[in-house]
Amino acid sequence: MELTLRAGTVVRTPYFRMCYRRGVGPPGVAFLAGSRVGGAVDRNRARRVLREAFRVSRQDVAELQTLVFVATERAAKARFADLKDALDAALRRASDDAS
Repeated sequence: MELTLRAGTVVRTPYFRMCYRRGVGPPGVAFLAGSRVGGAVDRNRARRVLREAFRVSRQDVAELQTLVFVATERAAKARFADLKDALDAALRRASDDAS
C-alpha cells in the first residue's frame, strides 16, 4: 500500500484521491481517511461510503493490482450518488489507462 501511495498513478476527484498500480491478480483495496476529514464519525462515514460505492460498482478492476482511496473533507458530507459517480469515473479512467 505504501508503494502505491508513493509511486502509483493518481486520479483526483472532489471527494477522494485514488492511487493505483497495474498488475495481475485480485486487487488489494484500501480506504483511508485522515484527520483532515473530521472527527471519528466523519472519517468512519467517509470510509464506509467509499467502501459501499466500490462494492456496488460495476467497473472491471481486474488489471489493477492495488487500489488506495484517500477520502477528502467533502467525502464525509457527500451524497452517495455523487460519490459513486465520481468513483465509477475514476475506476473507468484507471481501467482505460491500464488497457
